[in-house]
Amino acid sequence: MGRVRILVIDDERAVRELISDALKIEGHDVHTADNGKEGLDLIGRNRFDLVFCDLRMPEMDGQALYEEIQRDHPQLLKRIVFVTAQANSADYGAFLRTTGIPVIEKPFTLSQLRQAVNKMVGPMR
Repeated sequence: MGRVRILVIDDERAVRELISDALKIEGHDVHTADNGKEGLDLIGRNRFDLVFCDLRMPEMDGQALYEEIQRDHPQLLKRIVFVTAQANSADYGAFLRTTGIPVIEKPFTLSQLRQAVNKMVGPMR
């Protein structure tokens, strides 16, 4: 497999840059967005192999983004990983359980990111 094209969507700049930098060091082609609305725009204009997305964000949260992807880009549904501290919250817990989308809980390790990439798109050769 060649370079994996990954989109990282998170409103927290430090988290977004940490994930992006870690994935770039691993050799991936990484793009970033501040919120779901910006992420959806990038998804409409580019092909991504994997999307790491926060849940709680301004303008468009991860759940609304998921619903837009489900409607307009269903081929991407099995390529989403939520990165969130909200996995068991009243706001998002039920949503996450019904979608079955993989979740990496904040705080996370770089090993967890690497494992998620390998699981979702396979190890790099």
